[in-house]
Amino acid sequence: MEVHHLDGDESNTDPENLLWACRSCNVRVGLVLRVAGIGRLTRQFNPTAGAQSLGQWITAVQGMRGESNMDPASAIAMVHATPAARRSAFAVEIWRRRRRKFGLRGHR
Repeated sequence: MEVHHLDGDESNTDPENLLWACRSCNVRVGLVLRVAGIGRLTRQFNPTAGAQSLGQWITAVQGMRGESNMDPASAIAMVHATPAARRSAFAVEIWRRRRRKFGLRGHR
């Protein structure tokens, strides 16, 4: 469950503007409000230089699949804003951790 803002404006924390919604419903309503031009867009998950850490990168990738608290549009924007070299470094780190966790053998 997530806090949903009825008017689409995350800065409006008036109790009458808040209710609980499941992740899927919150994202769907947010996307409808965005298309309609209602609400206030947030950049909390979208630094201009893309993902700065492995945690931000994983959150964005999961957000693209609807598996994190990041809306898919922001997740896609973050992935696109992340330089290719940093994306490659994140992939190397993810595979290093998988090999270590699962005892996989690889070239590195």
